[in-house]
Amino acid sequence: MSRRFFLKILIALGLGTYFPKLAEASRLDELHTPQDGYEPLTSVKFLRQVVTKDSRTSRLIMWQAESAEDFLLEWKLVGEDSAHFSEVTRRDLIYSCALENLKSESLYKFRIVAGERATSWQDLRTSGDGEFQMLIFADSQCEHYEIWQRTADTAQEKFPDAELIAVVGDLVDNGEADYQWRAWHLAATKLLSGKIFAPVMGNHECYGVDWFNALPTGYLNQFVLPDNDSKKFGGYFYSFDYGAAHFFILNTQFAELDALNPGLQSAQEYFFRRDAAQVNRPWKIVLMHKDIYDYAQDKFNDIADKFLELFDELEIDLVFTGHLHTYRNRGKIFARKKSARGTTYILCGRSGDQKYVEPNSTIDNVTFKNLREEPESFIVLNINATEINLTAQTVDGELLDKFTLTKGGTLNERL
Repeated sequence: MSRRFFLKILIALGLGTYFPKLAEASRLDELHTPQDGYEPLTSVKFLRQVVTKDSRTSRLIMWQAESAEDFLLEWKLVGEDSAHFSEVTRRDLIYSCALENLKSESLYKFRIVAGERATSWQDLRTSGDGEFQMLIFADSQCEHYEIWQRTADTAQEKFPDAELIAVVGDLVDNGEADYQWRAWHLAATKLLSGKIFAPVMGNHECYGVDWFNALPTGYLNQFVLPDNDSKKFGGYFYSFDYGAAHFFILNTQFAELDALNPGLQSAQEYFFRRDAAQVNRPWKIVLMHKDIYDYAQDKFNDIADKFLELFDELEIDLVFTGHLHTYRNRGKIFARKKSARGTTYILCGRSGDQKYVEPNSTIDNVTFKNLREEPESFIVLNINATEINLTAQTVDGELLDKFTLTKGGTLNERL
């Protein structure tokens, strides 16, 4: 039975919300343990801190609930006695609260309150302008989300100090299936606790439950994202500063979306050029879902046609892609050729249970030794003003790749 057919059966039977609930109690127990005499606020699910344009001074808190409630967000700077209460916005049963004018490089605590009930206190740490660590995943889509949970939990256990998390598209297998989003969030509970999340839209976020192309309403409901000044494409692409880097989150879903919402390419390119001209951070990094290479034909593809020359022109340092469910390091590419200068291209391996097998190619500097048995993996970045250190490893701890990129153009392979 294919996973698409299985999904249709679940939705038809109304079982889409059943399976994640079996595990919610244990995974969310810490969140539902309040202090200060409050009763547990157990209706709060899937708490996440979503990236804002400037994470030094702002943060967006989001969560879900089983029914409509009058929530408030209580928050305070650690070391100060006074607490603040902020109003909450609700869309369906997904809630959000924007915090502004925070102090940079500071630790805050927050919790969600409803009457005499509250969640436990959660950490909120604002960024600075310098060094930080982040984790990058791709293609967490699953038939069985315990595989994504294993990947996420392993990364959290090994790198608990990572501040920023990104998933480079195809978070779920079907963007309109609510039970998949619930399963995804539940699996990511430990990973996202106290960290900032930057999502990237993939093609699977643009499928309806009938598996035809659809507008990404499920994805856009799950994450309120930084404003890109586009009336037609709010949330489709965006950018933000974090530490010593500026990130561009680009959208590669032209095939899925052009007939439904035309104009994506021109709107995105206008945003990209204007935003790149204003960058005041040492590093410029792109995260996008679909890859630039067609392994079947061993050549650059239609996504490359839309972006490669732009990346050269705008002097992008690093590009991370997904979609092909395999880890590949291409090194630097400039003017569509392997080069000692230009942009470094990294294809991220999968973090879910959907396996693909792509052939070897001379474009790749690093591939896994056994492509048919390549396990789930993730990437760790340590970024400061002069260096980016990248480590890619499997969930079993096997090293896939390790190198240092220095400002000024050198890439030192260490594997």
